[in-house]
Amino acid sequence: MISPERHRRARRATLTGIAGNTVLFVVKGTIGVASGSIALLSDAFNSLVDVVASIAIWYSVHVADREPDADHPFGHQRAETIAALAVAIFTAILGFEIGRSAVERLVSGPQSIELAGWALGALVFSMAGNLVLARYLRRRGEELESPAILANAVECENDIWTSLAALIGLAAAVAGAEILDPLAGILVGIWIVWGGYRFGRKNIDYLMGKSPGQELVERIRSMALGIAGVRGVHDVRAHYVGHRIHVEVHVEVDQELPTRRSHDVGGSVRATIERLPGVDRAFIHVDPVPGSTLAVETLARIERAASEAYSAYARIDAARPPVAALWAALAAAAQARADRLDVVRRLKSAGWHFADDELAAERIERRWDRAREAAEEARDGGQSIDGALDLALELEGREARADFARATTPRDPTVRASLEGSSPPPPATSAMLERVEAAARALEGGAGSERLRRLGRELAGGDVSPGG
Repeated sequence: MISPERHRRARRATLTGIAGNTVLFVVKGTIGVASGSIALLSDAFNSLVDVVASIAIWYSVHVADREPDADHPFGHQRAETIAALAVAIFTAILGFEIGRSAVERLVSGPQSIELAGWALGALVFSMAGNLVLARYLRRRGEELESPAILANAVECENDIWTSLAALIGLAAAVAGAEILDPLAGILVGIWIVWGGYRFGRKNIDYLMGKSPGQELVERIRSMALGIAGVRGVHDVRAHYVGHRIHVEVHVEVDQELPTRRSHDVGGSVRATIERLPGVDRAFIHVDPVPGSTLAVETLARIERAASEAYSAYARIDAARPPVAALWAALAAAAQARADRLDVVRRLKSAGWHFADDELAAERIERRWDRAREAAEEARDGGQSIDGALDLALELEGREARADFARATTPRDPTVRASLEGSSPPPPATSAMLERVEAAARALEGGAGSERLRRLGRELAGGDVSPGG
C-alpha cells in the first residue's frame, strides 16, 4: 500500500524543484537577454530543462503512487521511469539546440557583453541555488527511493558545473577574450546532451527489466536457504520493473511435507525477500523433492565460476600459448562438469537418488566462496600466475574430484546411461596432463613451474571413486 506520507513528501520535493528552477531560469534568462551573453543564455535554458523535468516528475510521482487496479495489477511504478526517460530525451534535444546556437554565434563573430557584473552575479547565484536544490532533492530521492527525484538531483548537480563553465567563459569574454563566451555555450550544450544520454540509458535498463546484479541474487539465495523447511534453492532470478525489483525463486521442500506446511514455507520465503530494500514482489515456486539438490547446485556454480576464471587466465596469458592452452582446457573441463551437474540436479528433482548426501556442506561452501572471489579477481586481471595455479590446485585436486564423483554417482546404476547420454564427459586426464607438461616446459625455472608440477601430480593420481 502506498504511504500517504511518501506521496506528500514526494509532492513537496517536486514542487520545490519546480519553484527553484523557475526562479533560476527567470533570473538567468532575463539577464542573459539583456547582456547578450550566449553562455548565460545557454545556462538559462539548462534551467528550463530542469523546470520541464520537475513538472514531468511531479506528474509521474502522482501516477506512480496510485494503487494497483484491474488494468495495472502490479501498480503504476513504471510511470516514474518513463517520465525520467522522457526528461532525458528532452534534455538531449535542448542540449543540441543550445550547442547549435552557440556555434552560430561563434561563426558570426564575437559580440560585446553588456551588464557584465549582473551577468556574472547571475551565474554565481545559479551555482549556489543549484547546490542547495541538489542536496535537498538527493536526500529526498534516496529516502523515498524515487528514480525520478534522484534524476532531478543529478541534473541540479550537473548544473553547478555547467554554470561554472559559463562563468569562466563569460569572465574571459569580459576580460577581452570574447570568443570564449560562445565556446562556453558549446561546452554547456555538450554537457547537457551527455547528461541526457547517460541518464536515459540508465532508465532504459529499468524499462527493459535488467537484472540488479549477482550480489543481490546471492543474497536472496542465502536468505531463502535460511528459512526453516527449505532444503534447496535454484533458479533465482531478479529483474527491474520500473525502478523496483521483482524476484522469482524456486525452493525445494521435503515431498512428505503436508501441503499447508509447504505453503507456509513458501510464504515465509516470500515475506523475507520482500523486506529487502528495493524489492517490490517475490514469486516463490515450491518444488517437492525426495532430497535436496543444494550440494549439486553449489558444485555446479563452483565449476561455472572456475570456467570463467580459467577463461580469463587464458586471455591474460595469451602471450604464452602453452600456458593459455592449459587454461582453455581447464575452462572446458570445468564447463563440462557444470553441465553434467545440471543434469544430475534435474534427475534428482525427478526423484532419482545420488551419492551427494555424503558431501560436506561447509567444505563445498568454502570452495564456492573461493571460486567466486577468483572469478571476480580474474575479471579485473588481478591474479598472478602463482595465485591462478593455487586456485587450480584447489579446484582440480583429489578432494574436489572426489566430491564431483560422489555428486554424479547414481544410487541406481541404470540411471548412469541417461546421465552419460545427456551430457558429454569431462576431458580425459591424459589429455589434461599433456597440457600441464607443455605449460611446465614453457615456464621452466620461472614463476608457477613448481605449482604446475604439483598440479600434474594431482591429476596423475587417477580417477577418484565415490568412496575415495
